Amino acid sequence: MAVSAEVFHDYAACRDAFGVLCTGHADMAGGVQHAPDGTGWMWLLRDTEGAATAVSGRAYERHSTCRSAYERFRALLDADGEVLLSITPP
Repeated sequence: MAVSAEVFHDYAACRDAFGVLCTGHADMAGGVQHAPDGTGWMWLLRDTEGAATAVSGRAYERHSTCRSAYERFRALLDADGEVLLSITPP
């Protein structure tokens, strides 16, 4: 559904960043833009400082499909962010 725009070298740092995403996504800007290679569309979220935090897991052929995926991701964070944070790894 999405990938991190950052690389994390350990689980704790990744988990902390995910927590920030789940709890602070309402204050993050985002939207749809052309993919870097120019062949499709991608979505992304930016933190309050403008750095990309999460991006679509793939490029989409159609703008409307990408926009729909972006809106579903935002809705998932809104509805299930606390649940996602409560999941512990096996």
